Amino acid sequence: MSALIKIVTGLLCLAMGLGFIYRFDLIERVNAFLRETVLNDAHLALERRRWGFFFLLSAFLFLYMGLTSLGRP
Repeated sequence: MSALIKIVTGLLCLAMGLGFIYRFDLIERVNAFLRETVLNDAHLALERRRWGFFFLLSAFLFLYMGLTSLGRP
């Protein structure tokens, strides 16, 4: 994976993690759009903090990997 892809993935995970924790109303709107294909309402409502922290940890991992690989030739 190139450094740019890792950084973009990390930023996307960061946005998702913060959205699950602080702006759950936006996540509910996305859920309404994707309800049939990706998300289950009962699971999402019960596990929102777990998903939020999962995305935050993923964000930090991808950002770290991307930023460290930028310094290498």
